[in-house]
Amino acid sequence: MLSPKEEAPRELDRHLRIPHVGTLLTSTRYEADHRFGLPTIAFLMTPIILFTLAAALTLFAPASLKRSSLYRRTQAGLRYLSYKSWKIDFLRWFSPSLGVLLLGAAGVIFFLAMTLGPQPYYWPNTQTLSFGNSPPLATRAGWMSIACLPFIFLLGAKENPITLLTRVSHDQLMVFHRWVSWMMFALALVHTFPFIIYHLWKGDMYTQWKTSVFYWTGVIAIITQAWLTFMSMPFIR
Repeated sequence: MLSPKEEAPRELDRHLRIPHVGTLLTSTRYEADHRFGLPTIAFLMTPIILFTLAAALTLFAPASLKRSSLYRRTQAGLRYLSYKSWKIDFLRWFSPSLGVLLLGAAGVIFFLAMTLGPQPYYWPNTQTLSFGNSPPLATRAGWMSIACLPFIFLLGAKENPITLLTRVSHDQLMVFHRWVSWMMFALALVHTFPFIIYHLWKGDMYTQWKTSVFYWTGVIAIITQAWLTFMSMPFIR
């Protein structure tokens, strides 16, 4: 018969290895920045690297390669992706190009999969057993949100290294600046609400608000971010 102190680690270990979670949580409880922040940076860097390579190929490819059928067909396909768009008459609006829409769709799939794919969303805490006060859903969304921040600054600047490397103009990058900003805001909301839900369940939301500086600074940050995001909408500007 084990004492309560000896039983607690066994119970903790059992919950961390429940079938729908797997043993991944055992090694990632304190590695959320590596598991979710760095992959977000890698995902956002991938199109920059690919467009940089394409720009370098355009500049430095030998004439014989540029005359080849494969090069010309590839170039024609990329131009089609760059220029094909649709007009929505009743909105008096032209959609972004097909290539931009495909990049946006890849972003939506990536962020949804990274945010909602891993389980659990909340630790299976009880009144006597606690895995921690940070819900996994909030933790990963927070790291992914902060990983978007440097790209927002880079994409929003008129003189930026992305334009220098890819030869894509600042005006063409603005659509990605807006989309990444909205994704960062959405992830910030996903980061915020699980904490509120958890502490409402725990019954100490009022105490946390009165005593924890993290909630005060967090509310200021989310309100400021909401203001910047919504006030940048074209019809408001």
